[in-house]
Amino acid sequence: MNPEPRRSSVLSSLACSLGRRDELPNQELARDLVRTRDTTAVQELADSLWNRDQNVRSDCLKVLYEIGYAAPDLIADHVASFLRLLGDKNNRMVWGAMIALADVADLRPDEIWPRVDDVLRTVQNGSLISVVWGTRVLAKVAASSSERRAATFPALLRTLETCLPRDVPT
Repeated sequence: MNPEPRRSSVLSSLACSLGRRDELPNQELARDLVRTRDTTAVQELADSLWNRDQNVRSDCLKVLYEIGYAAPDLIADHVASFLRLLGDKNNRMVWGAMIALADVADLRPDEIWPRVDDVLRTVQNGSLISVVWGTRVLAKVAASSSERRAATFPALLRTLETCLPRDVPT
């Protein structure tokens, strides 16, 4: 179901396009896209993850993972893009991609599994946000089969052994 076309471009509704520095416009846009299930706009956001403007890239990713919280099926087709972002030079893009992957990992474990080493590497070397969300990705992928569970369990244990006690719940 794709509603009437958006006025021009979904990019015009991003916080950076509105001259805003807060996340509220991106969160509102995500809620709107979940409500309308606008797959054309979701595709435009995913395509814009490679925009030259870093603010556009960041805002697009923010909207996508906000959509993923409520309707992971709407962003699940973009797993390959999220995996590709794990190698990005910008840490914001890396941890944002990890959040998006965590949103969809239980829907697309077969697509994530071949790149699980990239997820593991990011968990081992990434920021706290990447570690927290990457651990969720690994746990969800591990839950998809006994083979995957056996392969990822040692890494999950290492994460628990090396994290600060206050971080265990996260």
